[in-house]
Amino acid sequence: MAFRDLRDYIKFLKEKNKIIEINDELSPDLEIAYLTRKATYAHLPALLFNNVKGYPGWRVITNIFNSINVFYELFNTQKLETVSENFMRDFLGEIPVTLLQKAKSLIEFSKMGKILPKSKKADFHEEKLSLLNFPALKTWPKDAGKFFTFSITITKDPETNVHNLSVYRIQILNDKEGIMHWQALKRSSMSAYKYKKRGITRVPVAIVNGVDPIVAFVAASPVPPGLDKYLFAGILRGEGVDVYELDNGILVPSHAESVIEGYVDLEDLRLEGPFGDHLGYYTPPDYYPAFKLEKVYIRDNPIFHATSVGKPPLEDAWIGKAVERIFLPFLRMIVPELVDMNLPEYGLFTGIGIFSIRKMYPGHAKKVMMSLWGTGQLSLLKMIIIVDEDVNVHDINQVMYAISTTVDPKRDILIIENTITDSLDHTVPNPPLGSKIGIDATRKFKEECGREWPEEVKDDVEVERRLGSLWERIRAQYHP
Repeated sequence: MAFRDLRDYIKFLKEKNKIIEINDELSPDLEIAYLTRKATYAHLPALLFNNVKGYPGWRVITNIFNSINVFYELFNTQKLETVSENFMRDFLGEIPVTLLQKAKSLIEFSKMGKILPKSKKADFHEEKLSLLNFPALKTWPKDAGKFFTFSITITKDPETNVHNLSVYRIQILNDKEGIMHWQALKRSSMSAYKYKKRGITRVPVAIVNGVDPIVAFVAASPVPPGLDKYLFAGILRGEGVDVYELDNGILVPSHAESVIEGYVDLEDLRLEGPFGDHLGYYTPPDYYPAFKLEKVYIRDNPIFHATSVGKPPLEDAWIGKAVERIFLPFLRMIVPELVDMNLPEYGLFTGIGIFSIRKMYPGHAKKVMMSLWGTGQLSLLKMIIIVDEDVNVHDINQVMYAISTTVDPKRDILIIENTITDSLDHTVPNPPLGSKIGIDATRKFKEECGREWPEEVKDDVEVERRLGSLWERIRAQYHP
């Protein structure tokens, strides 16, 4: 379901009675973040704050991604895997090898025109504003200051011109400067590395706030490097994103509520943090590059989109579950033996991943571990558990049973030291370097355990057939 912009989505939420408007005067200093967390934990819908203390004319919206049901509605399906499956069916056909196939490929390619970004006039206009004019939130009492928490940082790869949209927290320092918290493995950070290799230390950047929900979701998603996020957003929306080119060459959504044009100075590192993050702890201060403001563009009566992070499950948990489902078919292209995966919300998405596979040969589970650790953001997973295809990865009891009945710790647990981890992980001594654990909880081949695997207990088929109707009568007495 495509929405023109954030305002169009708010109108939809109002019509569906899925938004709570709050007219009490509330401060972006702790108060809005507090109520946002309470709302998410209580399974309440989006919150629209109409009276923001100290920021007349602004409204703040939070808790947009308040449950997995939001994504079912956005994509009009109860099975989010179909979103990417449909794209793969429609656009990723077989490689054409005959003239007929080439003609068919051209027809298929023509469909891409609908989902490509489209140049459109901007709804925003330039204003003489500073970073201090935005109602950025202070989320937790010991945060270093106010942060943009759901603003979208847009950069352009200097080699491919592919645009990247990502959600990084940005600490506000003063009217013209902030700190860009892009970590080593993030796409914008990798683009910055390419700029630096070319001798360019000022990376053109746009900070965008207040876009339609699918563009916001894509910005928060680990889309594979090389794939333009505008294109991916067009795929999910079913139509291309309207874009406008800034003076610095960055394309931004034409209907955004606000746009900050500037650059990140790779030579100007500032101490950022602490910040209470999604792990439920304060991230210790560390050095990140400074953002320098050049121009501000804004719509009339602007709306500021923010989120509040902390112990799960908050908005990032539901974004993560949607990512898990939508990206599963893409991951199966890389790891074809993969059946299903579960990135538990309490496992923090970079902490624990559970994967089921069709095991075909000895050592197969460890081979899959290596493949997963070599794939995009899954490289940050601290623990990978591999189970057989008949284990429901979403049933933690089944997973625990598999671990208890298939794992010999010496043989089946793999420890990898001194490798990349989440930069926010406070448990490791020198982030982003840490260790990983892999658990092979699959049934073992003879070559793996030195003997035949024991036979599992099963009911006698004839007894099951003979007593089936009696069992149904017995059960019906208590569950009519």
